[in-house]
Amino acid sequence: MISLALALILLFPTSTLAAIKKSKPIYQIEVNKRTNIMYLYQNGQVIRTYQVATGKYSSPTPSGTYLIVRKVVQPSWRHIPGGIPANPLGPRWLGLRIYGNHGSIYGIHGNNNAASIGWNSTNGCIRMNNHDVIRLFRVIPSGTPVWIHRGKSNLIWRGNSFIGY
Repeated sequence: MISLALALILLFPTSTLAAIKKSKPIYQIEVNKRTNIMYLYQNGQVIRTYQVATGKYSSPTPSGTYLIVRKVVQPSWRHIPGGIPANPLGPRWLGLRIYGNHGSIYGIHGNNNAASIGWNSTNGCIRMNNHDVIRLFRVIPSGTPVWIHRGKSNLIWRGNSFIGY
């Protein structure tokens, strides 16, 4: 263990390790539940916006800052297998660590009802158009922070701390 630490110190100067530790994630996602708009940031700049659906008033999408911890292609849902049109999760699942779970309860996913996009119509997840979630899935790595709120403005990333994630 000591030899590993010594090797890291020799390979990476202390200033490099400090810079890596303090650097912000390349991508960040912001979801405004009031407007049902998702913002994709790269290096602090909005590069794409998406119309989404968020939780109904009886099953709201939890507000807070979370991480994408699970990525699934053709996710299944209850008794409905992945990859079929009846599946309400659509073609991709980006699972969020919310309330300590491992990305299997709340997530960003596709849909089987495009008319639901833009409304508070989910059971707490963030629903996207299928072509949008496929594109997002390709770009976003696990560990990407997602800030969900009900604010009035989405003009800039709010500077939330990601320390501890």
